[in-house]
Amino acid sequence: MVDFVPAVSITLGSGLDYMVKLLSNSNHLRYQKIPYCPLPSATGHQGRLYWGELCGLPVAMLQGRVHCNEEDDVHRVVFLTRALAKLGCKKFIFTHAVGAVNKNLEPRDIVAIRSHVGFNCPDPTAGLGIPLLGTEFTPMGEAYSSRLLALAKKCALKSNVSLHWGVSYFKVGRTYETEAEVEMMRRAGADVATMSTVPEVIAAVHMGAEVLDLALVTNMGAGLGSAVPLSHDEVKSVAKQMKKPFGDLIKEIINEMKIL
Repeated sequence: MVDFVPAVSITLGSGLDYMVKLLSNSNHLRYQKIPYCPLPSATGHQGRLYWGELCGLPVAMLQGRVHCNEEDDVHRVVFLTRALAKLGCKKFIFTHAVGAVNKNLEPRDIVAIRSHVGFNCPDPTAGLGIPLLGTEFTPMGEAYSSRLLALAKKCALKSNVSLHWGVSYFKVGRTYETEAEVEMMRRAGADVATMSTVPEVIAAVHMGAEVLDLALVTNMGAGLGSAVPLSHDEVKSVAKQMKKPFGDLIKEIINEMKIL
């Protein structure tokens, strides 16, 4: 990958690992082969870095991510995001499975994240020497690129995919939310709950990149849906059901990015 400069990096969340098949002329490297790279332990996160072409653009795909509930050091959580930004990647698409805290959402909905609540999210811009990677203090008012959000909306219409708008609430996990936490998140203005992505978004924005965050609702938050306890297998199952529409949307977005 020494001479490969990705125009776009796509991080694949739980149950979305199949998207690597969208790439042509692809190669991959296991995270174990990348110096200093942390390894994911959550099921469904394979731990492979793919690179190849998608719709004529050079694209990197992370088949699996490390979460803050697996790694104590947030700087290791965002290691690959920062590495790809240093390689020259200027656009990042993050995908992830989320739980709905907005009663108007339901499983299999795709949500374009426009902002987040991250008070309890470890900040990857904190620490000695980190300002050398970006600005000393990073504004987050438009962390989620309005240009890429508008592009996603246009592409969803072309792909005949229903796309919702929303705010994510970061929770370290690995426990899922209680009913009281779901109520608190909703009152804070959130639509979905996530255990990932927010640290990576912050790191990418810190390094001057544009970010698009596409979240897939795989379950309703506690007290909003089934009384059957949620499992990670259920999350992955719902994600795989969205293979075609989510894949179609990603392809259309990448195709439109060629003219940005």
